[in-house]
Amino acid sequence: MNFPVSSRHLLYGSSLFALLLVLPLTFCSKAPATKRYELEGRVVAVDPAARQLTIAHQDIPGLMKGMTMPFTVSKDSSWVFKAIAPGDHIHATLVLSDHAELQDISFTQHSDTESDGTSALRIPQPGDEVPDFALVNQSGKIIHFHQFRGKPLLLTFIYTRCPFPEYCVRTSNNFSQVMQQMQKNPKAFSEAQLLSISIDPENDKPAVLRSYGEHYVGRVDPSFAHWEFASGSPQQVRQAADFFGLAYNQKDGQIVHGLRTVLIGNDGKIAKVYSGNDWKPDDVAADFIAAAGG
Repeated sequence: MNFPVSSRHLLYGSSLFALLLVLPLTFCSKAPATKRYELEGRVVAVDPAARQLTIAHQDIPGLMKGMTMPFTVSKDSSWVFKAIAPGDHIHATLVLSDHAELQDISFTQHSDTESDGTSALRIPQPGDEVPDFALVNQSGKIIHFHQFRGKPLLLTFIYTRCPFPEYCVRTSNNFSQVMQQMQKNPKAFSEAQLLSISIDPENDKPAVLRSYGEHYVGRVDPSFAHWEFASGSPQQVRQAADFFGLAYNQKDGQIVHGLRTVLIGNDGKIAKVYSGNDWKPDDVAADFIAAAGG
């Protein structure tokens, strides 16, 4: 059975909202009712560190339309990460109470994949060497990833027209806070390298990225000496996103996308991957300072 994902994109905003609609408010009840739904679909990405499976799922009657989104796997079902892989067909029970998680997982190995932005993705792992991707920054200058070697690099993905305050806006605000934290450590700040990559190359040209970036760099880095904003051709951006395990696609005039932040060591290899948007700026700043040897 095939599970086409051209209309089942990774839209955290709408998918999360759909889940919240069915989750009882914790302050209204001390014991939220538990609801169970059958889930069936195709595994798009496997992230053992975050205990998550990204799944292109079919319609879930009574809950949501088919789409592609990440699901947390229950601790009792963590065994699945030793065997499951992108492309596998999965059947599970989605359990909703005060949180959402997958239980009673079964799957069938399958090899075919889709070719769009929600195709089978490999989650990057610490130690992976980052290719020399080329992009264009907010000043219209071509930049290469290898030029960042010798100092740690913290990168993430955004787009300037993102309408969800909990996603791109929050990520950029978090990066600004990371910069402010590192500014307290002169040695770490001197080695600070941050990069926000736009997944909307058709709109986010250098002038747009500069205007967007100025709002976040503020007085901390007004010359963009430590924090750059970049994009490139659709192919260049897609290559970088695929390597870092970021799914994104166009839907109804918006870009639907996942969230991925990565710390790259001074050796050009991945040091740490931050999935989602729950990471704390203080923690990431501390990781960066440690990577910088400060």
